[in-house]
Amino acid sequence: MQVIVRGTSNKGITKRGPREELSLRVRVFNDRHLLDVYQKLKDELAERADIIGPIDMSRNLLRTWTLNRGVAYEEPVFVDTLPEQLIAMIGDSTSATVHEEYAALGGSPLPSVLADEAEQTLWYRLCCNFGATYLGWDDEEGDLYVEALQPDDIDADYRNNNPQEPTVIRRYRPWEIGGEWKECLEVYDLTNKAFPTYRIYDGDDDRTEELTGYNYDGENYWWRYEDGTPFHPIVISGNPREIYRGASRVEGTLKLAVLYTHWGAGVRDSGHPQRHQVDLLFIGMSSDAQTGKQGAQMGPETFASWTHKDPEKPGFFHQDSPGFDPEVIGRAVRGYEMGLLSATGNPTNLEGTGGDPTESEQRAISREIRKTLNGCRRHDGECLRRLAAIANRASEATDGMEPTNFPEVAPGALYLEERPSKPAVEPIEDPEKPSEEDVNDVGRRAGREGTTGGTEEPASGEAEA
Repeated sequence: MQVIVRGTSNKGITKRGPREELSLRVRVFNDRHLLDVYQKLKDELAERADIIGPIDMSRNLLRTWTLNRGVAYEEPVFVDTLPEQLIAMIGDSTSATVHEEYAALGGSPLPSVLADEAEQTLWYRLCCNFGATYLGWDDEEGDLYVEALQPDDIDADYRNNNPQEPTVIRRYRPWEIGGEWKECLEVYDLTNKAFPTYRIYDGDDDRTEELTGYNYDGENYWWRYEDGTPFHPIVISGNPREIYRGASRVEGTLKLAVLYTHWGAGVRDSGHPQRHQVDLLFIGMSSDAQTGKQGAQMGPETFASWTHKDPEKPGFFHQDSPGFDPEVIGRAVRGYEMGLLSATGNPTNLEGTGGDPTESEQRAISREIRKTLNGCRRHDGECLRRLAAIANRASEATDGMEPTNFPEVAPGALYLEERPSKPAVEPIEDPEKPSEEDVNDVGRRAGREGTTGGTEEPASGEAEA
């Protein structure tokens, strides 16, 4: 087994480099880690890994842990009222009922296209410790677009005094060069805000103008707010400097798949008793000319006939117990899985609750969910602010397009139980309409008169009528 370590003694060592670690986590979360499990099998079994399969991919601890906490977008997000044109340019399919409900509460639902991509970014933030969302402008359609990026395609440097905002963002992205697709490196550099740059590198070659037809240095860098301040068209959520945090969930996922693969192979290959015969001959045995194996195909209707090799020394049969106990080994593997689930805060009593968390587990998960909301709020507010700025700059630069003039502010956002449930403005009472208190007072007086037993004699004219 070969172990590669990276790092220094005082900072700790790791099995993989930063991009390798992120790529592994993305593959595991997206259920594309078959070869990673196979490599772990090879580390343990060497050449036997090729015959022990098929690999069991039914357990994915990292994905389960992530999806249990990444639920902020399961209900429409409530944000401060947005311009209808901005909602349409981002893309939205939220129902009219939700729009009317939120409008009555003084807000708007987060556009569904942004919500879907933001949810993917949240999942990456949980499993990879950071996520990234790209905000773009479609020149042909005259619309905005949003794309959640895989963390292993992103690298960021923090060189200023703000630990929350990266100075340089690098994105690995395929571009077609000379009829061939190549992975290029896009670099957004705000180190000098008076001279921001965006460049595309093919190795050491700057291909920006060749691929885009533009130069984005200095004043040509058009991702800016209305006051001229440059910004990144990529919103980072989380901390790219802590990519190794939670490595135990990744290792546990791979190890669990290996153990269940071992267990399945044991059930298949060693879960039956081993039978032996001594000094007996099977009547009707056939042989395979290619393999040289001897035996017979038998079923429930088959009656096996044997004869002794030496009548003077009768043979006999013997049966050993199975070399593998599926129940005992299964409980051991299950215990390992329960330990992993408990250590990572996932529901453990699957048999008792059908996979649903117990009351105490649900409280713990709810606390973890609430911890994600502030990060979502910052991400969504920044996305909406920058999308408004991109639309404004694009509309100003596009011939024949009326400037959008969207407000370039980060709106507030409320999630799940945070969302308001009452109208933002109380209804105004009609002065001509009797109040509920007056109606109740009249009813009480009528009730008292009815219980005294006294009645007024009608006037003679009323009686005759």
